[in-house]
Amino acid sequence: MLCLLCVLTACEKMKNTYSEYLAGGEIIYPGKADSLQAFPGNERIGLQWLIISDPKIVKAVIYWNNQADSTVVPITKTTQVDTVNVILPNMEEGLYTFDVCTYDHSGNRSIGNQVIGEVFGESYQRTISNRLIQSVRWVDLPAQGSAPAFKGAEISWYGVNAQAIYIDITYEKEDGTLVTLKEEPVHSPGRPPLFRETTRLPDSRINTPFSYRTAFVPDPLAIDTFYTEVIRYDVGF
Repeated sequence: MLCLLCVLTACEKMKNTYSEYLAGGEIIYPGKADSLQAFPGNERIGLQWLIISDPKIVKAVIYWNNQADSTVVPITKTTQVDTVNVILPNMEEGLYTFDVCTYDHSGNRSIGNQVIGEVFGESYQRTISNRLIQSVRWVDLPAQGSAPAFKGAEISWYGVNAQAIYIDITYEKEDGTLVTLKEEPVHSPGRPPLFRETTRLPDSRINTPFSYRTAFVPDPLAIDTFYTEVIRYDVGF
C-alpha cells in the first residue's frame, strides 16, 4: 500500500508539471523544411528544401536579416516527397542566414531550419580577369600516323584562377565564317580539372585577330556565371 501511494503521488506531480505547458492547448509542429540548401547567384540566391511527409503544410516563410525581411512561399503538398525551389531576387551582395519555417492550414508553425548563403555582385565582378595570353604562333603540321593535319593559330596561356570554368574564343576561319570555340578544363580521374596550356584554332585565317572572354563561377553551387569583358587580340605572324 505504501508503494502504491508513492506511485500515485509521483504521477500526480508529473501531471501537474505537464499541465503548466499544456495550459494553452497541445502544441502542434508541422514537418520542417528538410535538406535545406542555398545556391549563390548574381544579386540573387536560390533556396531548395524537401517537404517529406506532412500533408497539412500549406506554405513556408523564409526569414533573413534577423527576420526583418521575409517572403511567403505557397506549397501544395502531394503524396510524394516534394522539392521546393525558390529564387530571391534583387538581393544586396553579402552573406546571409536564412530561416525557413513551414505552416499548416491552422497556422501552426514548424521548427525553423537555417542555412547560410552568399549573394555575389559587382564586388565579385571586379575581382575576376581574363586569362592572360603568353604568345600566339602559326602552326602548319602535316598528318603523322594517327595525328591529323593541322593548320591554324595556337595560343599559349598563362595560368588561370581556379574559379574559371571555360573560355569563349571567337575567330575567323579561312572561308570567312566566324566560329566560337569553348575551351574547358580537362577532367581526369582523381585530379582537379585543369586547363590546357595551349589552345589551337583549327582552320583560322592567318594574321586575323580573334576575341575571347573568361567565364567564372564563385561557388560550385552557383546558379549564375560571371564573365570578363571581351578582349580583342591582334595577331601578326
